[in-house]
Amino acid sequence: MSEEWTEKHRPKSLSQVMGNENAIRIMKRWADLWKSGTPRKKALTLKGAPGTGKTSSAIALANDYGWDVIEMNASDHRNAASIMRVAGIGSISQTFSEGGEFLTTAEGRRKLIILDEADNLFGREDYGGAKAIVETIRHTSQPIILIVNDYYALTRKASAVKTLAEKVKFRSLNDRAVIAVLADICAKEGVEVGDTVLGMIARNAAGDMRGAINDLQMMVEGRTRIDEKDADVLSERNQEMELETALNLMFGARSAKEARNATLDIDKTPEEFILWVEESIPKEFIIPAEMAAAFDALSRSDIFLKRTKVLRHYGLWSYAKEMMTAGVSLARQGTRRSPPSRYGFPSYLIVMSRSRSIRKSRAELCSKLSPLLHASARSIGSSFLPFLSKMAKRDPSLLADLGAEAGLDEGDVAFLLGVDPGSDEVSDAMDLIRLTRSGDAQAGEEGIAKRGTRHKRSLSDF
Repeated sequence: MSEEWTEKHRPKSLSQVMGNENAIRIMKRWADLWKSGTPRKKALTLKGAPGTGKTSSAIALANDYGWDVIEMNASDHRNAASIMRVAGIGSISQTFSEGGEFLTTAEGRRKLIILDEADNLFGREDYGGAKAIVETIRHTSQPIILIVNDYYALTRKASAVKTLAEKVKFRSLNDRAVIAVLADICAKEGVEVGDTVLGMIARNAAGDMRGAINDLQMMVEGRTRIDEKDADVLSERNQEMELETALNLMFGARSAKEARNATLDIDKTPEEFILWVEESIPKEFIIPAEMAAAFDALSRSDIFLKRTKVLRHYGLWSYAKEMMTAGVSLARQGTRRSPPSRYGFPSYLIVMSRSRSIRKSRAELCSKLSPLLHASARSIGSSFLPFLSKMAKRDPSLLADLGAEAGLDEGDVAFLLGVDPGSDEVSDAMDLIRLTRSGDAQAGEEGIAKRGTRHKRSLSDF
């Protein structure tokens, strides 16, 4: 897959950040205070839902003011030693090398210390992390930004942050702001996406810019144009909020019963839900052995689903659900968990949605050819069709005979030739098919000869 658009098109300046104008003003006012010394509040806490632009705004602020950036995120340990080693030392030193080694020099630029997902402080592995954050803010000589989804989760562990850091609220973005960003990205990527589709993406993202950009990239990947009919995959987004909550509870469960109960109210069949679990496992497990155990449990669930379908014994669904929930969740052996900010839509469903029109065209063509070639539509699709396609491309007269006898239309011919239904090749072929049906194929064959056709076959060659 190509570079993620959320990173590729991240705003380079605060002037490029859409929405949350009040939050941006507060950030600028705070940054201006650092020009004349150390302000009373040496830190900001950016709070708000995922995808509202908190991290992008922090990095854009550093770019605007010429500050270097030191960043810690949820993948780093948050214990006291880790925070003091990275953020603590960085907050009192004057500069650092490109390799990350902190150096002391009077000419060093200011450094913005960003603690992303600062509310994700856990138990034993993060012991002392909250205290280290507070101490870092108290003694820093450099600006600090804490980024949180849940402000109260942080202040419960580090109540002093309420007085040491200024709170900045980022609100969910309106559809107009999201559409503007998506349209700009489309222009830069050279893809054509209609306003209706952009509106659908924005509405389904519900104010989450990152989610909207990810949806756009998944729909566009490998294509240059997206129509309204290609956007039906977004209809599933209405259920994603419930699904994300259920998946988060399931992966964080501490018992089989808790994992199983987390998904009881999800309006998905086991065959549908297993795809969401499959997509989420690589995001939830970072230790290879645990990831392997989770996929092993999921494969056992898939076996039960297959037996359910073959035997029509739907009591086996309960075993499948047990393995895809409790079996997967309990693959974690007490290690630290950092839940992803967003669970992904199953890639399999996206691929199938994109190929729906192709599969439909293929099925219709095979059905028309079945009585003519005395074979099942399934056999034609798996065995005959690739060869027929190559022969049709090389021999227009054969395509004309085939089209006339099987009643092929523009879509069928386009599929055989591998071209667009509105192309000249399809138009020429349909003219010849109509002449063949009327019994006046000689004129069409003369036209073929003029175009330099080298081979001429008929259906009797089969």
